[in-house]
Amino acid sequence: MSVLKRPGGLWALWLAVVAALAAWLAATRWGDMSALVDDLSPWPLVLLVIASCLLLVPNAAFWTLALRALGEHPRYGTVLHVSARALLTRYVPGGIWYAAGRGTLLKRHGIGVAVSATVGGLELALGAPVAIVVGAVLLAASGALAPWVGVGAVVALLAVLGLGRSVVGWWARRRGGQPAAIPPTTTLFRLVAVLVSYWLAIGTLFWAYLEVVGSTATGWGHTVGAFGVSWGLGFFAPFAPQGLGVFEGALVSVLDWGTDAVLLVAGFRAVLLARDLLLTTIAEALARRSRTGG
Repeated sequence: MSVLKRPGGLWALWLAVVAALAAWLAATRWGDMSALVDDLSPWPLVLLVIASCLLLVPNAAFWTLALRALGEHPRYGTVLHVSARALLTRYVPGGIWYAAGRGTLLKRHGIGVAVSATVGGLELALGAPVAIVVGAVLLAASGALAPWVGVGAVVALLAVLGLGRSVVGWWARRRGGQPAAIPPTTTLFRLVAVLVSYWLAIGTLFWAYLEVVGSTATGWGHTVGAFGVSWGLGFFAPFAPQGLGVFEGALVSVLDWGTDAVLLVAGFRAVLLARDLLLTTIAEALARRSRTGG
């Protein structure tokens, strides 16, 4: 079997390509890239890491709302805790392991694995499209795209949300099966509202990161819009963990930046990694304390 036909081989090949490109950029553009961060103080980065911890709030709210709509009754604090404990599974290629990790931990709190899988599927199905729609609207509002693109993106999303349950039910009946468990349409709109707040928040964090470390930042709407579109596109590349390489390439293309900015953009991942390590450490310490009755 060819390496390209094996998911693990494809992921390894992609990571090797990204590593080679990063090494090439560091070797040939080091002077230009280092000039961007010569006067950088570590304290603003520390504040960015702390601020990034708040991104888990809407993330856990999405899961709590979806689980309750499907008949489960989790406490928000429980979902927040298991979300923090499972954060490092985001770095496993495939795009499903964060949801699977949360589902495994939630099972210990009486949440059915099938329901968790449904919520994970909803998150994957809605996350990228909402990111791209938010990005398209902001890019259109900032003048980077024609206004009709932003309007069309919103109309398409509303149509999918309004017709989604009917289409899924019709397809299941046609195939002689039972319709998949999907929250009511009103809940789907609420879930999308949570996702919109999440993408605006993480996009704003990225904008703040560029303001702190770089001189290539544009206006808030343009930057956050480009972030949403680029990060959303990364979801459609399951061979790239967290869209690694796809996000960076798409972003510098959308913003029309030079290759010197690629590693600067990639540095945002270091902020998120530091956040993930911090929250995982805290969550595991709380779990250990709870088990020992401390």
